[in-house]
Amino acid sequence: MDNKDDEDQTLQVLRPYHQKPIVSQLVDIGSKLNQQEHTKYLSFVRCLTCLRPRGSQLHRTTIDAFCERQYVALSYTWKPSRYEDRECGRYWIEGWDDDQLKPSKVRNCVFDRVVAYMRYVNVEFFWIDKHCIRQNTCDLPCTRHIQCTPKRDAIQTMDLVYQFSKHPLALLSRPLQTESDLHLLACILSGDLVHGNSEDQLSVATPVHKARRALWLLLEITQEPWWSRAWTFQENYRGGKRMHLLIPHNPSLEQQKLKHPVFGKIPGELCMSSRIFSTEATRLCMALRNVAGKLPSVETHWIGNVLRAAGRYKVMLPKSSAMTRAVIADIEARDLSLPWDRLAIVANCCQYSVRLDSEALNQQRESLSLSVLAMCLLNGEILDNNDDDLQPVALLTASEFLKERLFKAFAAPEDEDRRLTFYKGCRLTNVELTPDGILTKGHLWKLGRVIDTSMFRQKLPWIDNLRGRLSLNQRKRLLQLVFCLDNLNYPVLAGRIDKYLATDANAGDNYDSFSEMYLHRMASELAAAIRARRKLGLGSIWNPTGQPAQYRAVFVWSYENKNAENANPAAFVFTSAWPRDPGSDSQDRNDIDRHVSFGVKLEGPLGTDRPPHLRICHWVFGMCFFEKCPRTEVVFPWPRALQAVRP
Repeated sequence: MDNKDDEDQTLQVLRPYHQKPIVSQLVDIGSKLNQQEHTKYLSFVRCLTCLRPRGSQLHRTTIDAFCERQYVALSYTWKPSRYEDRECGRYWIEGWDDDQLKPSKVRNCVFDRVVAYMRYVNVEFFWIDKHCIRQNTCDLPCTRHIQCTPKRDAIQTMDLVYQFSKHPLALLSRPLQTESDLHLLACILSGDLVHGNSEDQLSVATPVHKARRALWLLLEITQEPWWSRAWTFQENYRGGKRMHLLIPHNPSLEQQKLKHPVFGKIPGELCMSSRIFSTEATRLCMALRNVAGKLPSVETHWIGNVLRAAGRYKVMLPKSSAMTRAVIADIEARDLSLPWDRLAIVANCCQYSVRLDSEALNQQRESLSLSVLAMCLLNGEILDNNDDDLQPVALLTASEFLKERLFKAFAAPEDEDRRLTFYKGCRLTNVELTPDGILTKGHLWKLGRVIDTSMFRQKLPWIDNLRGRLSLNQRKRLLQLVFCLDNLNYPVLAGRIDKYLATDANAGDNYDSFSEMYLHRMASELAAAIRARRKLGLGSIWNPTGQPAQYRAVFVWSYENKNAENANPAAFVFTSAWPRDPGSDSQDRNDIDRHVSFGVKLEGPLGTDRPPHLRICHWVFGMCFFEKCPRTEVVFPWPRALQAVRP
């Protein structure tokens, strides 16, 4: 089985390998024969093997990580860094199949540091992959041998070990040596060097030379191997806000360290939140980019290195962009002993419910980089296929193509404070890759009547019932719309919105379902559009026969120069909202709630013998009531530039 990585090869280079166009290769890779449900075997975390230290002896025990989350999930590199003592054997590990103790081949310093941290946070157990997953298996992904099955299942589920742990921990090894570096790192973590909300700038009290010195320190910290490994990236990513970093320091700094609460009180260690470190490092780098003219070119390069290692997506990414392309690029840029493990890591980090069989694809000699691209599309990631600019893509790698052509004009609700989480759910469902394009299901709406809310009365209607999740102002704005729809003789849509208002008035603080939460978000956006006196477009379910249908949806209008008397026959919206599949008591489907709402153009010819072909125009908000309306199959055609990459 070949283990070749082709991450650096362009689409132009990849296309001749099978003597097929890139599109045909993606269709073949994404076929049902190569797909696997990304099932996480919950028995692995329900009976999670952990270690309990007793002096220098490490005894195995099992815990239910769903219930018992007070354990340390350790993230470290198997190979020692140049700062670490390589000596091992002082700690003895209990065997898998007997009580016999054998000296561990893990470095003594790793165990010393994790035991000190356990004492600090007062926990009994820790998890370490080297001893908590059976390692006597084939070097490559294998489905043929019984002894390889537990390791394969563990790889698919290992991200949950870090997600469930209340104490995920990463061991960095480059020691902090001087008091000035200690103080500087404390300034970085406190955010004192930077100010600004919409755009980070160096604070008035921070001279450029001090910020440059801080950049050098961040570069030193992020150059060690832990930041460059794909598996440790996954562990940090899934550990989330609970992940902590340990950085050793010179013993002479012990008393000085205690002056900075951000570092904790572990002897010989600086303990800090990984999320705070990444956030403040990113803010400093972004602020330095704004004074790039005052920096030597080599330091501008340092900024890129720090951001690649420890960049915080929430700070770095544009407001309308999802994380997927950045996550995949970061995973690809990191080292892997087995390159095909990248499929599992991408699936774990992006929460993909459909994965591809790496063993089968490798045996078919398929491209790894195209396999990652196909897996993204099968899991509903959205290509911008509008093709307004026909820039060629043949000289891009598959990862660069994703970066360029994944849709990046999303919009989160104005009251959504977790926009990247919202964007993560912006995916298609039940995808099939076909020669024509990406086949999926949802509701296709034809936009008709346009309502100009600037014509609504300034005086808002009286509301008797002040309860519910909607604010008083939101409720009044939507009631204005109900009155308008009644006056225009659209009783079905008016009645649906009025019923929603009555239901919301009796709702509690928690949502009973994803659909309920999503409808509330859209109602809030609709109310905001009315408050801003924007136009609204009414939508009816598209019918290929052209027969008229009742309005069942209202969208925030995105087209200009359309008056309320004229319908726009070229205006359509595609929506799809699906709650996640939770799986079963024994298997987690690794799924998420999904929702899309696009303004689209229909591409001819139209007819009842083929699904409509849609080109994406823009993101839209709207309230849709599609009960008893079956979903329609549609195709999002491949970007023309990708279709042009042929042998």
